Amino acid sequence: MKRQLAALDIYTMVSEMQELLGCFVDKIYQLSNDEILLKLRNPSTKKKEQIYIKNGELLCLTEKQLSTPLKPTTFAMTLRKHLGNARVTEVSQQEFDRIIKIKFSKKQTFTLIVELFSNGNIILVNEENHIVLPFIRQEWAHRIIKPRHEYIPPPVQQNPFHITKEEFVNILNKSKNDIVRTLAITINLSGSYAEEICARAKIEKNTYSEDLTEEEIITLYEEMQGLLEKIKKNQTKPVSVTKQEKPITILPFEFQSYPDVSYRPVSQMVRGLELFIKQTVYEKQESKTQKQFEKIQRQLKQQQQAIHDLQEKTIKQKHHGEILYLHFQQIDQLLKEIQKRMNTKDKTDLIEFLTEHKLIESFDISSQTLQVILPDTQGTREKITLDIRKSVAENAEYAYNESKKFKHKKEGAEKAIKHTREIIESLQKQIQKEQERQQETKTSTQKTFWFEKYRWFFSSNGNLIIAGRDAKTNDQIVKKHLENKDRYAHAEIHGAPSCIIKQKTYDNKPVEITEKVVTEGCIFAAIYSKAWKQFTETQAYWVLPEQVSKTPQSGEFVPKGAFIIRGQRNYCKCKLEMGIGLLHLEDTEKLIGGPVDAIKTWCKQYVILKPNGENKKQLSKKLSQLFKKSVDEINKVLPPGESSIVSSVGFSKVQP
Repeated sequence: MKRQLAALDIYTMVSEMQELLGCFVDKIYQLSNDEILLKLRNPSTKKKEQIYIKNGELLCLTEKQLSTPLKPTTFAMTLRKHLGNARVTEVSQQEFDRIIKIKFSKKQTFTLIVELFSNGNIILVNEENHIVLPFIRQEWAHRIIKPRHEYIPPPVQQNPFHITKEEFVNILNKSKNDIVRTLAITINLSGSYAEEICARAKIEKNTYSEDLTEEEIITLYEEMQGLLEKIKKNQTKPVSVTKQEKPITILPFEFQSYPDVSYRPVSQMVRGLELFIKQTVYEKQESKTQKQFEKIQRQLKQQQQAIHDLQEKTIKQKHHGEILYLHFQQIDQLLKEIQKRMNTKDKTDLIEFLTEHKLIESFDISSQTLQVILPDTQGTREKITLDIRKSVAENAEYAYNESKKFKHKKEGAEKAIKHTREIIESLQKQIQKEQERQQETKTSTQKTFWFEKYRWFFSSNGNLIIAGRDAKTNDQIVKKHLENKDRYAHAEIHGAPSCIIKQKTYDNKPVEITEKVVTEGCIFAAIYSKAWKQFTETQAYWVLPEQVSKTPQSGEFVPKGAFIIRGQRNYCKCKLEMGIGLLHLEDTEKLIGGPVDAIKTWCKQYVILKPNGENKKQLSKKLSQLFKKSVDEINKVLPPGESSIVSSVGFSKVQP
């Protein structure tokens, strides 16, 4: 953002953040050396909220998916210990300063103080106003920010809401600064609001306060009051300010003092500020292998450039030798004339000759060299250096020898570059292994839900739909999870999973099973059946729970994982096409496979597959790189047999 948050910005943001009252703390992360993320849940609206804090610079509410570290820092662990599952009971501004205070209550009350000035700080304070832990330990003459010390805020700043007309006139009359500085610093409005008041009053901002007329001072006061009243009564219409297609700031309403900009409405200032969260902050720290890889890559570029330069020098020197023989007599005569004059004591004649000769570009008597301009067979003029002590043949021979030296160096450089490429290839394999290990570690630390032992997805309505992975889990899902209001689905082919369509969400909230939901359940059963290997369309059916039985008739046998269906079956024609996408579920990121409509509903990044094409091993490697997930995770959601990518959403161009 082009400007710092002002006290008036904080005033507006605190007003907007009152909607957080009653929210509970879910998770707290320290994203980097200067960033904190608080994840909250609102029990009344069921909505998730995130408070992002960049120390000393920014606080906002965001919906962005920000990557979080696997291991918490000491500061994050301390916040989790005291604020975990605590309720937000108050959000306030410290006097009229750039400080936001968020109070949390559980068994005890703690306050998180966010200072958005100077170097900034994030400070956890207990009920007695003693510091539990600061983000940064600081010490000044008038206050100490360290554990167990009392929290003392900075000296109280001027509050423009409380300034009377008489006080305002008196401040401006006594000021020795220009208007904008007086309004910004003395009256504590900040630069951007001070400039806006000057613009609205139609008074040049650089005018000195002592040069203002009484009428102009009153006009400034009235414009200030009008602006403050708008903010105080919450009559703001927040906008993001864009210049040359780049957002530069967020304002509570359109400013007259911002020329050549465009405005876009945002719901709230505190939410609009998420535009200024820099995604580069969340990139993982490079490993030693990655740093070495980048160093060797730079070395490779230097070697490639060196080979290119040596190639050019090889050709150039050989060409210079050829040009000298092309002009042999002319250069021979020139060198003889120079050597003749070199033998005389008076060098005046030599210098005059060298200066006036049309072939000579420059000369150096001390090193006994000169540069001549000669055309080649194509008429291209070349600058060639000659040693005046040598003959034409000797100068040409020198050029040929230099060409051979450069050629020899080039051959050495090519051997070195081959070795460098081998190192790069080795490092690439090492980096890939490290990434796979990191991904496995990340996956193992993520929250696991009970239904993940089966195949699963969420319908477009949010119904949890599960299916067996093998005969054992086919038995399990029916015996353990098929309830009265659910539906059972199965593909009309041998070698298909049992599928249960739940009449509730994954977190046990009731949800209706519509016609579209049972269709999606049937498609789910079909795409993970053997039909995927053989057809592009197939049939599946659904029945009620009471129609599913494990008890055979006399003389019948029901193998493991199979069931007897009694009564009418409801058939559904299924096009064999599926989606695989990334689903953000609570604080985790899950890979999910299922019917295309459902995947489109829940995922912003996904691919669509159809039968036939690449074998499972090739496709899983491609999707592993695309989704940045392990091959094992990919294999869990892939259908049986060959598949091909039809299209993708949320990724750069994907090779089908």
